[in-house]
Amino acid sequence: MKPKVLSGISVLIVTLLIVGAIFVPAVSANENSPGGTNSPCGDPVSRSVELERSPFLFDDGGDRLSDKEISQMIEEMPKITYLDGMNENRSKELSEGLTRLHKYRSVRVGGSLEVSPQSTSLQADSGIRIDEHHYQGINGYNHPGNLEVSSSGTALHYLTSHIGKELNGVPTWIEVGVAKKSEAFGGDPSEYTVFTYDSTVPENERYIVHQTFTSGSADYFFEIYISTVQAAEGYPYMLLWQGEVIRTGHVPFCFGDVDENHEFFALNGNTFTPVSEAYFWDSYLTTSYSPITLWWNNNLQDSTVSHLVGCSAGAPELEYSIPWWSKAYRVRSWIA
Repeated sequence: MKPKVLSGISVLIVTLLIVGAIFVPAVSANENSPGGTNSPCGDPVSRSVELERSPFLFDDGGDRLSDKEISQMIEEMPKITYLDGMNENRSKELSEGLTRLHKYRSVRVGGSLEVSPQSTSLQADSGIRIDEHHYQGINGYNHPGNLEVSSSGTALHYLTSHIGKELNGVPTWIEVGVAKKSEAFGGDPSEYTVFTYDSTVPENERYIVHQTFTSGSADYFFEIYISTVQAAEGYPYMLLWQGEVIRTGHVPFCFGDVDENHEFFALNGNTFTPVSEAYFWDSYLTTSYSPITLWWNNNLQDSTVSHLVGCSAGAPELEYSIPWWSKAYRVRSWIA
C-alpha cells in the first residue's frame, strides 16, 4: 500500500494543532506568576503558593496587602507568642541558657563577623548565603534530622536562617531556627529548641525560646519577613514557625543579606563526632526586585555562595542542589 500524502491544507491544519498544543500549556503554567512571565531577576513564585504559605500578607479576597497595611498589621501583633507546651517561665529559663551560650557563637553577616571571644569551644559552619542587601524575607522548610550530640564530640547545633546587615561595622540581624545541645552545654540530648534572635534589643532579651520538641524527622515551616514601611521604632518584622507568628519587633533596615546555615560546636580538644543529614528546602525570598517573590535557586540575579568553614575539631559537609520536585535549593549538611 502506498503511503498517504497530506495535502497542503492538511499540513497547515496539523501545523496549527501542534503549535496550539505547544503554547497553550506554557500560558497555563505561568498564569499565577506575577507578570505572567519569568523575570530576568529569577523565577517568580506563583500567587497560589504565596497564598498558601504567607496568608498574613493577603486580604480575604486574595489580594496582597500594601506595604503600609503590612507594617500596621505587624505593629498590632503580639511581641512574643509561645507554642504548644511552652510557657513564659520555661521559656525564660531556656532563653537564658542560649544567652549564656552566645559567647561561643561566631555569626557572619555580609562581610562582617561577630567573633566568639571564647577559646573553650570550636565552631564549624555549613550553609549558603547571599551577600547582597536585596532581601526582606525568606520562607522555607527546616528539617533538623537527628542532630546527634555528644559531650565528647559534636556537642551543640544551631540550624537556623538569618536576615541581617552590617551597620557601622556591627553585624545586625534577626533569625529563627532550631538548637540542640549536649550535657556539656547544659542541654538535654533528646530535646530540640525552637528559638528566635534579635541582635538589636538588650542582651537578655535577644534569645526567645518558643517551643521544644523531641523528633527532628518532620519538615518545620519557617518565615522571616521585614516590612518596607518604617514605623517609629524602625522597620517592623515578624518571625514565623509552623505558620504561627511567634515574634515581632523592629530593625534599622528593610533589606539585608540572607542565609541558611548549620553551626556545629565541640569543646576545645575534642573532635566532631558523626552527624546525620539536616537540610533546608523549598525556600523562596522576598526581594527588592520585581516581581518581589523569587525561588532561591541558581536563576537569581544575585550569586548564592557556599558558607563552609571547618576548624581543628573537623569539617562538616555541604551539598546544595535543586531536586526534580522543587524549584529551590535543598541545602544538606552533615559530618561523616
